[in-house]
Amino acid sequence: MTTKEGGKKAGTVAKYNTNLRAEVKTYVSADPRAFVHSREWKKIMAGDPVEINPSVGHGMKVMTVTEWSARWKRNEDFPDCLACGSLNTKEHHFIQTWCRGNRKWESETLCLDCHNFSWRSYVDPEFTTPAEHEKERWGKMLEGNKALGVEN
Repeated sequence: MTTKEGGKKAGTVAKYNTNLRAEVKTYVSADPRAFVHSREWKKIMAGDPVEINPSVGHGMKVMTVTEWSARWKRNEDFPDCLACGSLNTKEHHFIQTWCRGNRKWESETLCLDCHNFSWRSYVDPEFTTPAEHEKERWGKMLEGNKALGVEN
């Protein structure tokens, strides 16, 4: 396979967690930071029933942490728990956004040994959403028009 400038193989995609230009922010908590499972987590820890994953059944069930997280996969890029160092973790939340070559991502894993959540997030320094980019672009255009004496 041929390579592009920079040594990357042609046709390959850059990994979300390589060539980082800013600090990865981390946070450890006994409760999930991501909203996606926060209500269920409280029920699991209280011994209350939670909804069964629709792909395996229906109804409510009291589940252990291991049973509840059984369908989640490991994040091989960040396999370790930030609280205890265990590699017995499962990722329950991951979001990444790429916009004009800049990226933003967040990941949260649950440690099945200490039951703490490890949060990692990253944002490229120049990252803006399409809406933020357009607002900035239009703002600059309006400032330029004012400097030229053009009415909008």
